[in-house]
Amino acid sequence: MKKSVLLLVALALLAGSADALMYSWTDEKGVINFTEDLGKVPAKYRKSVRKLDEEPPPPTQVIEGNEPKKGESAEPKEKGAAGTPEQGEKKEKKSYGGKDEAAWKNEFGKLKADLQAAEEQLADTRVRLTDTSKMPRQEYLSLQNTVKNLENRVEQLKKRLADLNQTADRAKVPAELR
Repeated sequence: MKKSVLLLVALALLAGSADALMYSWTDEKGVINFTEDLGKVPAKYRKSVRKLDEEPPPPTQVIEGNEPKKGESAEPKEKGAAGTPEQGEKKEKKSYGGKDEAAWKNEFGKLKADLQAAEEQLADTRVRLTDTSKMPRQEYLSLQNTVKNLENRVEQLKKRLADLNQTADRAKVPAELR
């Protein structure tokens, strides 16, 4: 009896301290699934599986440029006689702390989107833990581990956002860029 209790306690401690990779994927019903074993992910979802401890890939940005029309030069137009920029020219971008406005907006936007996604995923996982009556013990333990990992991720993202806000304060970044 004592040996089995000690064994269970030891296993519980190991399971809680293990830094196992967690994988998630969304099935055709829109249900977010989690596992620690990549082999348990159905083959048709393996291309869309995501490691939970990794940063999501940055969003793709499309930069559109004005291509010169036939016969026009690709060089920028000169300013008018009064020194004012003509219609085709853009005004100079402001810089705060070595970054331009777009860089600040992108950084804040990405961090806020990551935080929101992690919070939504945490809420979804907690909802799944509310009805454990038909859930195998292994899945229950896996979900508990996932909740802990997601809570840590949310806290990390909140700290990074607070640090970014402090950096933006020092650089005097306006609120509309945050």
